[in-house]
Amino acid sequence: MTRVPLFLFALGLIHTACSASVAVARPVDFKNNCYMTANGGCECREVYGSEERTRFYQDLQPCRMSDVELQTAENKKALNAEIKRKYGAFKDNCFAKPSGGCKCNVDEGQGEVVREFSSDADCKKSIEELTADRKKELNEEIRQRFGGFKENCFAKPSGGCKCNEKDAQGNDVVAAYNDVAKCYASARAQVEDRPSQNVRDPVREKAQANYALVVEELKNKFKGLKEGCFPRPKGCLCTIGKTPEGRDITERRMQDADCKCKEGEKGPGCPAA
Repeated sequence: MTRVPLFLFALGLIHTACSASVAVARPVDFKNNCYMTANGGCECREVYGSEERTRFYQDLQPCRMSDVELQTAENKKALNAEIKRKYGAFKDNCFAKPSGGCKCNVDEGQGEVVREFSSDADCKKSIEELTADRKKELNEEIRQRFGGFKENCFAKPSGGCKCNEKDAQGNDVVAAYNDVAKCYASARAQVEDRPSQNVRDPVREKAQANYALVVEELKNKFKGLKEGCFPRPKGCLCTIGKTPEGRDITERRMQDADCKCKEGEKGPGCPAA
């Protein structure tokens, strides 16, 4: 019997292990660092100190978000959509002013300067830029929703998919599937039924309460800002004057109280009530 060299045998094992753990898709209810694998299980990439490790699971449950995480992610998506609806057409580095118009950080070759515009037309992207952004978003949405489909399988508008396959006699046929799980490259467990909206669900109520807190925090962040001040993760950045050359002078304020008009305050940045 021919003896196989040990290093060739080891290479074969490594190749087999790698082939079995190829990530093929990430369902929408999976954690951001977790993916489906070709063998029907899932894997999660985790960081321990400076080292990244990959853990494999035969069961999909450890890779899924909890109900609270999933509901919170959906709420954040809805909130981002609302912010985008109001300010998504603004040019990069442009920020709305409470009184209308915007201020933009503009690179004029010698560093960024702040320019003020009163017309929304000067603040917002062109039709061509918006079209390009939308196309990019659409491609990403298609990749996320259908990137894990089997080769030669295509989504149906009504749900599910159609796949170009071969029948028992080897003839090319088109098979239609209403169950989207049959469209993916590996078995995909069904997501558990969500509770009825008419049934009291403590998990959903907690997530909704968290969402309300986020919305309230955002409202408070923007409410009462002094003219020329723009919120930052901590405090704000305010334009307090101009240089002799006409450039804006900005000041970083770390306390929210220094960014907002106090009750009854009148003066620069605080119009009369």
